Amino acid sequence: MTKRNKIKVYEVYDEIVHWYDNARTKSLMESEYLNLIVNSIPAGGSILDLGCGTGEPIARFFIEKGFKVTGVDGSKKMIELCKKRFPSEQWIVSDMRQINLPQQFDAILAWHSFFHLDQDSQRQMFKLFTSHAKPNGILAFTSGYEEGEEWSMNGGQELYHASLSTSEYENLLKAASFKVLVHTIRDPKCGEATVWVAQRV
Repeated sequence: MTKRNKIKVYEVYDEIVHWYDNARTKSLMESEYLNLIVNSIPAGGSILDLGCGTGEPIARFFIEKGFKVTGVDGSKKMIELCKKRFPSEQWIVSDMRQINLPQQFDAILAWHSFFHLDQDSQRQMFKLFTSHAKPNGILAFTSGYEEGEEWSMNGGQELYHASLSTSEYENLLKAASFKVLVHTIRDPKCGEATVWVAQRV
């Protein structure tokens, strides 16, 4: 059955959680960017993982390196898996757009999750990034490579994706007091992901 849900994509992930958990590449093709984060923040620091999914492989990578992870996902079933796998970390069922946590983090991730938000929601997220990032904290997220919206079939369900233009992301980061460290468009070593890594200044 196909399900079109543009506003709360995480509800679709509840339908395909087991398919996703099996299909998600866990080879850490993202390691270049993850290691950049590790080398840019204090050892044992705090990570806010927005759209953490099932916790693998991204959260696991940081947990095994001694970082303290707070994971947020709107999918209750994905958070249930995270709690089973990593019971010592903090896992929160929430739409990432609605979080307002009483702490700041050394790094914020929105990896393969930020691009599920509609364009206006993406614009609004930069205030949230700033409020939750420590000074010199790192922000890493994946986006599209050009402005637009699309749907893709995953596990028998349609998932919504959106992107702003490169120049708008650059302007939003600057306005939110982030300096771009790395921006790679459709990295062939990372599953064609378009990656942003920035540092709060």
